[in-house]
Amino acid sequence: MSDEANMRLRLQNVAAYRDLRRGVRKSGRENVVFALVMFALAYYYHSRGAPPQMLVPYAILIVGELIVGLVKWVAPSAECMILDALVLFAFAGYNFWIQFEQFQKGGPIQAGGVFVGLLMLYFALGRLKLYAALRKLFAERPEPAHIAWFDELVYDILTADPHTDPLALDLPTEPHWRAKLLGSTVFFVANNGNAVWVAGPDDFSLHRAKQEHSPGRRKALLRVHGQAYPEFVLDDASWANYARWAAEQAAPRPA
Repeated sequence: MSDEANMRLRLQNVAAYRDLRRGVRKSGRENVVFALVMFALAYYYHSRGAPPQMLVPYAILIVGELIVGLVKWVAPSAECMILDALVLFAFAGYNFWIQFEQFQKGGPIQAGGVFVGLLMLYFALGRLKLYAALRKLFAERPEPAHIAWFDELVYDILTADPHTDPLALDLPTEPHWRAKLLGSTVFFVANNGNAVWVAGPDDFSLHRAKQEHSPGRRKALLRVHGQAYPEFVLDDASWANYARWAAEQAAPRPA
């Protein structure tokens, strides 16, 4: 593998880990939902006359779940899955302990409490499996400085105008891609900023029809990493930027 191809692979890894961090941040909403489930169960026991000492662990778990959600938002990482699992394991274990205590006292086992405990146990195991998978995928994690640099690059690509920036492309496909032609490397960013692709000259092609769809706009076809996108209308500025870049890449390089 060439140095340029290896560099693009590393950059795609940064993009993937950046996407992972975004997913972890969004999953913080689930922590709020789980905290509400814990609160609902605590309120149920409170309404049935449960002693205060029985409700204290619920209060601790609720606060812990909200703190994990906050950590996901402030500092998202794969390790947040472990924090998630620990709180859910504690919640499931406490629910099972309550049912066991009631059984010891001759009371009935509540199916709802057992179901919630099993459900939280299932989610906790899922978090651990997800963390194990992420550890394999990202054995070498990007440095925070690299992710910050990548975020700035994404913003620059999304705000670039092909009419004023000769390195920019506006590709209104589905999804709507914006691209930046940086040497032999092309960065594609979805218009909402979520998906990012890194490609080389051999991974990316753009073809434009000879007949105009409207003045200054013609139908075009895009292919990235072997994936073809439906036909779309491409403006003159983006095509001129691409044609100039393609000619530079096709030109023989000095020995």
